[in-house]
Amino acid sequence: MDSRQNPRDLRSKSAAPNGRIADSGRQKAYNSQQPSRRAAPPRQAAQPASAGALPRRPRSENRWFRAIVMVIATVVGCVFLAFFILQSAYDLFGLNQKDQIVEVTIPEGAKISDVAKILKQDGVVDQPLTFRMYLQFKDIKNENIVPGEYIFNANMSYNELISALCSGYTEQEVVRLTFIEGMTMLEIAQQLEEAKVCDAEEFMNYLDNEAEYSYEFFGAIEDDPLRFHKLEGYLFPDTYDFYIGENVESVARKFIRNFNDKLTPDLKNRMQDLNLTIDQTITLASIIQKEAGESDDMRLVSSVFHNRLNNSGTYPNLQSDVTIFYVEENIKPLMKMANQAMYDAYNTYVREGLPVGPICNPGLDAIQAALYPENTNFYYFVTDKNMDFYYAETAEAHYKNVYAAQQVGGTAHGIDTK
Repeated sequence: MDSRQNPRDLRSKSAAPNGRIADSGRQKAYNSQQPSRRAAPPRQAAQPASAGALPRRPRSENRWFRAIVMVIATVVGCVFLAFFILQSAYDLFGLNQKDQIVEVTIPEGAKISDVAKILKQDGVVDQPLTFRMYLQFKDIKNENIVPGEYIFNANMSYNELISALCSGYTEQEVVRLTFIEGMTMLEIAQQLEEAKVCDAEEFMNYLDNEAEYSYEFFGAIEDDPLRFHKLEGYLFPDTYDFYIGENVESVARKFIRNFNDKLTPDLKNRMQDLNLTIDQTITLASIIQKEAGESDDMRLVSSVFHNRLNNSGTYPNLQSDVTIFYVEENIKPLMKMANQAMYDAYNTYVREGLPVGPICNPGLDAIQAALYPENTNFYYFVTDKNMDFYYAETAEAHYKNVYAAQQVGGTAHGIDTK
């Protein structure tokens, strides 16, 4: 056998079993020239941030900010909740509440939510939500509430309120008071206090500083700093039922509402015919009321004042004695410091025309007399102690009447007697 081997035979001996030529060196060189399939794509260069973009807050700062906000919110929530619970407890048991009577009206068909709102508005409960929740806890339904007029005390507990609302009954002591025509606010307040309805000073303070009403006449009342009592003249004299210890707001509302009811469209139209405002009419009526009282001379007295007002060039001052009486008896005793400008604003011997405001609370007869005076030529009148009237067209005749009235005895008053 030939010991020399054919090169072709040598290649065949080095062949791989699968028939491929084993040439590892060449294969590695080939693989090194091919890109790897798993290699990451080349990174793109970072784009510069736009000019308007804000830099991001570091995550650590965001976490601290959120934590602080959450702590503050938690503290505020806890304080609010504690305050709400405390106020609800006071409200529930009627603790730390004013001892005052409040008149409440529950209309037909009122739901529990309506009742809670009404009681809140009238000052009986402070926490309407708590009241509603308590009614639900007590299993009180809408149909359990009895509509009607109630008298509550602001310091009543929820159980007392519920008992009254579900029974339709409240037991309060009622007092009936009659206020005569011509009483002043001070006299009315004193009568209310004597009957234990409310405190006189508190009543007047409410009318002077807090009273607000939506009635048309209320907005027409002149707002003058020299006016002593803004609502003097508007507490309509009549007979009223009050409750012992009643809220001053409730007491005042009865007077004012009655006045508004008496102010009929016919009276308003007549005021327009005479070119008089409501305030001027009531001011004039108050003087007539004080001068003539309950006599039949109201329209004659009214004619004297109208004649003077219509001839202000000759008679610039009304010269009514009762306006001086008002200053001396109803203003000066309540003044801590003298106010001559205010005194003069009511004194018709000094002030021209009508005084700055009413001097008493006139009745309906005096109001009608102010609007429907007799047709006369009188510019003067005087009365004696028996309330007999003497009228005159001239000053000379008037002074003779004054002398005659004085001879009857007592003090004569009227026009130009001072």
